[in-house]
Amino acid sequence: MPSRAGPLAPADAAVLAGAARGGRVAHTGFLEPTEADALIAALHAANVSVTVAGGVPGARRRLVVVYPEHVPEVTVPLTAVYLAGVDNVGEVRAAARAGGVDAAALGDAVRHQDGISVITLAPPPEALLALTRVAGRQVAPLIVPLERVVSGSERQIEVVVPSLRVDVLGGKAFKVSRSYFAKGVAAGRVSVNGKRADKGATADEGDEVFAEGLGRFRVVRVEGRTRRGNLRVTLHAERA
Repeated sequence: MPSRAGPLAPADAAVLAGAARGGRVAHTGFLEPTEADALIAALHAANVSVTVAGGVPGARRRLVVVYPEHVPEVTVPLTAVYLAGVDNVGEVRAAARAGGVDAAALGDAVRHQDGISVITLAPPPEALLALTRVAGRQVAPLIVPLERVVSGSERQIEVVVPSLRVDVLGGKAFKVSRSYFAKGVAAGRVSVNGKRADKGATADEGDEVFAEGLGRFRVVRVEGRTRRGNLRVTLHAERA
């Protein structure tokens, strides 16, 4: 049974790779998309087994997890903390920081009709559970299972595309027009492996593409060409 360490330094690929090769499961704190995707690419380049955890499909903030090659699969226990009567994510995060909660301990915040749920590691930080006020409102944080934090969707699809351009793949992954997705690229809202995508950006096998406001997709496989010269591609898409 491998030992577990974490969270480790947020973007230190060498430290994480060393942990996995030493027989340990290790993970970062919650990272922003560009930082997480760049780290994932570096770990793949180092031939280290890596997975991610965000708690809900299309999560913006995710943990990066590494593990020894002989381990078939790992999971990191996550939960959510619900705060009723608040509706501003920024105010919740500000109150948490003021209460001593490390920003890396907090994942996405999911809005509900009558409050906000914040994803965290399980068990949640004591300082988060100890919050009594958010922007002047009285709160009573409550631990809730992730199953009650319904958000987003996740699917694996096979598509036929003329090229591996990001705008082409993005249109298929999120069921939007290529021109709509291209506008997001032009506005700087799309990244590939943590780097801002330009107009002609492409994505190959293993690449992670994040699109602000839509979610993310990963190129699982490029199967080959059809008789007409198009490409058969398998995508794993998470819609926020």
